[in-house]
Amino acid sequence: MIDLNNTLFTVIKNNGWASVILGGLIEQVIVPIPSPIIPMAAGFLFVPKDSLGFLAVFKQIFLKAALPFSIGSTIGSTMVYLAAWFGGKWLIDKFSRWLEITWEDVEAIKTKYFKGKATDELVIFASRAIPVVPSVLFSAACGAVRIKPVSFYLYTALGLLVRGMLLGWLGWQSGEALFGISEGLDKWEMILSIAFVLSGAVALLWAYSQRKKWLASLRKTK
Repeated sequence: MIDLNNTLFTVIKNNGWASVILGGLIEQVIVPIPSPIIPMAAGFLFVPKDSLGFLAVFKQIFLKAALPFSIGSTIGSTMVYLAAWFGGKWLIDKFSRWLEITWEDVEAIKTKYFKGKATDELVIFASRAIPVVPSVLFSAACGAVRIKPVSFYLYTALGLLVRGMLLGWLGWQSGEALFGISEGLDKWEMILSIAFVLSGAVALLWAYSQRKKWLASLRKTK
């Protein structure tokens, strides 16, 4: 996994925002690719460490990390969405090795989270915005219950923008901490930056460790 992360980091560094779009697309259909590293790497590499002011940093993260990641991941989610819409069980199970889900998982998500109400749109948004939720599973469920394309794409794109902003900021913050160390900036400012990075990384790792438990409990309730 470390080698894969290093490879992704190098590719993004050498190819700019286009690789962020491509990475976002691919991670939606090849689940073993760790999606958080894509916007995090973009935030680390492409947002200047000496950016002044919240709005300037926000704009840079939005344009260079969140937006290309959202575009790529939204396009990528189309494949699973349409596969479930038209092919259903056969296609999902056929590619379950790459998707790391089965049709039984999709059925469990349908039953638990999609009620045929306006709240379904909030479910789509939340499944995209929360960085550790396996969004491919919700893409398949949206196709299976035939969520309207307008709702699917709108709330998918918006949720992924939020995810990209959160992870892009964490990536930028890690670069800011390193910049502070190398430049000898104010001690307390540097400590605060490092604390933000470490707490964010720990929270992300912990939440990722719970994903398999959540999926296992979901399968048990089916």
